[in-house]
Amino acid sequence: MRKSLYFLIAAALLVSACAKNTQDSANASAKAYFDAWIKVNYPDLKPTPLGAYVIEETEGDGALVGDSEQSKYIRVDVTSTDLKGNISNTTRASVAQQLGNYVETNYYGPVMWMREGDALYAGVDEAVSTMRVGGRKKTIIPGWLFSQQRYDNAQSYIDNVTGTDAIYDIEVVEVIDDPVKWELDSISAYLSNNYPSVSITDSLKYGFYYIQEKEPSDTASFVNDTTIYINYIGRLLNGQVFDTNIKDTAKFYGIYNASSKYEPSSIKYKKEEYTEITMGSSESSLIDGFSYALWKMKSFEKGTCIFYSKLGYGTSSSGNSIPSYSPLRFDIEIVKQP
Repeated sequence: MRKSLYFLIAAALLVSACAKNTQDSANASAKAYFDAWIKVNYPDLKPTPLGAYVIEETEGDGALVGDSEQSKYIRVDVTSTDLKGNISNTTRASVAQQLGNYVETNYYGPVMWMREGDALYAGVDEAVSTMRVGGRKKTIIPGWLFSQQRYDNAQSYIDNVTGTDAIYDIEVVEVIDDPVKWELDSISAYLSNNYPSVSITDSLKYGFYYIQEKEPSDTASFVNDTTIYINYIGRLLNGQVFDTNIKDTAKFYGIYNASSKYEPSSIKYKKEEYTEITMGSSESSLIDGFSYALWKMKSFEKGTCIFYSKLGYGTSSSGNSIPSYSPLRFDIEIVKQP
């Protein structure tokens, strides 16, 4: 009780003292509040050069992350909270399960962060720059450091940036120099473990692999504008299924949705240009790798295609199920045709 009362009084005094000088900084009152909160909750912590505070850190034994030139991409596990401890985001399944908001269809696990071009927020980038692979750090980051703009000193951030204070709990899993190579290496390992007869050099086009599971009944290509029907299953290379039009499969993998229709999907085939192949009555466009697989398939064929993210969702995630830079696998079977 006394601690809370002290914090409120201290914050009020600091806010009042700065109220007359709000023209000097967009964050005068916000900084007063933040400083008071730090003084009450972590009085012995010293600020980083940009004004963040490290609560705890476990040193890693791997490579130093360093600046964005040294480590252009990193894979991390991260949990972010507000100053009260309310979690706003986590990549950790165990954390989501403890909170009771674990969603089976969501992806949990390390995610790729791009650091080139000041892609990370300044405060987050400062936090990871001194970490090593295998290390874990919990850092209190003031709102004015949530900017992709870079300034020369801490005061310039305070003067120019507004944002929301947060606590980031980050574990650096891996440093990545080339995300494309990393993806192709991941595919190579996946092929070796699941399809040992297929080599990474057996791509039908760069980053695309196809394994025929059932031979076609006819080797002739479909004529232009033919409508065929397929069943499919989409999954990440870790085995997590994120999409299917097969009811039993959806139920088995915990992604069943009672409002969805589970039936073969119509595909309008385009003989001359695979990127023009569409799905459904609305003729929705398809990601490149999926379209290319359909274009290569023949009458009643069944196959598995695996491709890197440039042929999928690329540097962007897709909902909560597919993180950025994700190679994908689709199992496709043509089940109905003219």
